[in-house]
Amino acid sequence: MLAYKNYIPTQGYTDIINPGKMGITKLHFGMLHLAPKTTYFDHSEDTDVALIPLSGTSTLLVGHNGNKANGVLGERQDVFHGEMSLAFVPHHTTYELLAGEAGSEIAVCKAPSDSGAPAEILGPGEIAEARSSHLRIREFQAGEVLNKTQHVEAICIYKFFKEEGAAALWMESATAEIKHIVLHHNDVLAIPAGTRFILPDDCAQSNAIQSRGYALCIERTG
Repeated sequence: MLAYKNYIPTQGYTDIINPGKMGITKLHFGMLHLAPKTTYFDHSEDTDVALIPLSGTSTLLVGHNGNKANGVLGERQDVFHGEMSLAFVPHHTTYELLAGEAGSEIAVCKAPSDSGAPAEILGPGEIAEARSSHLRIREFQAGEVLNKTQHVEAICIYKFFKEEGAAALWMESATAEIKHIVLHHNDVLAIPAGTRFILPDDCAQSNAIQSRGYALCIERTG
């Protein structure tokens, strides 16, 4: 099953994709939109949580029982200005965010885990070692693909410098369903394991992009 949803920014947390939906079996994905100086509190329960700020700055407080971290999360105006920062929150851990003067928009991804990895806040330009054994985060230009064949499931959110922009992808599911998907600003694409991207060399129809575009992709690796 190849499908996507459009995210409409709403104050607070918006749940977008959960296991059992759109061909996804393990990943949870949502977006957190915080107004200036507002707070958000949550618990990771039995999942590893990745927090990836797309715009704005917030203060992050993670943890209890010795597994703690605190610091600034996010230092860029938007995804087209500056490098990615991120935080990993281990399972069975609390976390709280306090948005800065301009507010903050944060992608939230979760995957079941019992890894016991430490809480971690990584600033712009820092390369994350594989502390979270179940999540890999990458960002790239819309219209590009992660892998020719996606062996593990993934979820990607797309943004465009001009909101009327779009990216077109040709994809083939593990069940041989071929689909031409056109992605717009704030579309969230579910990529089940076994999906194959049909690249320009494979067919006359090429993947195309209109306007400067960005994609953030989270893969389940374990």
